[in-house]
Amino acid sequence: MPADLPQTLDLLLFMDPERAPIAELEAAAPGRVRATAVPAQAFDDGAGMLPAATGLWKPRPWSTDLPPDERERLLRGAHILVMTLPYPKRLLSRMPNLLWAQYLWAGVSDLQRSDLWGSRVRLTSARGYVDATPIAEMVIAAALHFAKNLRIAVAQGVAGELDAAPYSLRLLAGRTMGVVGLGGIGAEIARLANALGMRTLASRRSVESVRPGGGPVETLYPPSALREMLAECDYVALAASLTPDTHHVIGEDALAAMKDGAVILNVGRGELVDESALKDALRSGKLAGAYLDVYEDEWFRPPDPELLRDPNVLMTPHNSGHVDVASSFALDILKENIARFLAGEPLVNEVDWARGY
Repeated sequence: MPADLPQTLDLLLFMDPERAPIAELEAAAPGRVRATAVPAQAFDDGAGMLPAATGLWKPRPWSTDLPPDERERLLRGAHILVMTLPYPKRLLSRMPNLLWAQYLWAGVSDLQRSDLWGSRVRLTSARGYVDATPIAEMVIAAALHFAKNLRIAVAQGVAGELDAAPYSLRLLAGRTMGVVGLGGIGAEIARLANALGMRTLASRRSVESVRPGGGPVETLYPPSALREMLAECDYVALAASLTPDTHHVIGEDALAAMKDGAVILNVGRGELVDESALKDALRSGKLAGAYLDVYEDEWFRPPDPELLRDPNVLMTPHNSGHVDVASSFALDILKENIARFLAGEPLVNEVDWARGY
């Protein structure tokens, strides 16, 4: 353990104590970590929580027997914070001993409204460790929804009729899937698409020029060549982190570069897509469809009614990763990072404030 760290680190989880893996975390570093779990809502000091109880976010039941002074003591003493949504707006000034925060979701853009963002506190994400397969399966399911006209089947069933005339079925095999953001989720999308016989292309920030890919990805593109990639794609899956560079990465120009009749599949963040340009592309028929597991400002407002009602849009409430099989991957990266933190080694997925992820 580095000399400047306390012998025992206090770890605070913003989590229901009944769900928190307290024993497993403490067993991962015997005598070195003392873990406590308290719902994040217990620490609301009047400055508010993020997200607010609007949009997709709805208040969830929570309770604690801890009195307010004990809650504040836990904040003051914590060296490590483990968090998801929601979280209190004001944390930094109340946590003078905090050294590192682990976010248990893949995308950290949700934390940009936190006073921890850009601070002295180290931040790590679960990017590549959580929900990659469930989310990738949902992307493939949505591609099949549009390719196989499943909306028509549902509507006919509700109407009590069966008619082959409205159908225009497409084969996914041989089509091209483009993945914007080849991280853990993007790589899993590419793998599943390739397994269905699709040609798979991908863009990645770290790539500097168009070059051959590896594994299921035929070709890799840098952000500067995104439109070149989009022109090849029948389906475009968005799995990039939200940063200033990726905000509205799919806008009017990008949509114009796409094939007529292409389909957008967004499981990244709603702000990756300019919704005004998206609606124009859907109205004109430039796009055949869009799957949106996310939408702009989703934590703070309802979805755009026009998109929600559009028969060529499939929307889900940011739940593509929520399946019947519990994932331990976020716990795996947490235990790995605890070991690294205690040993003074680089942390997995440490956020670069300048890069934004």
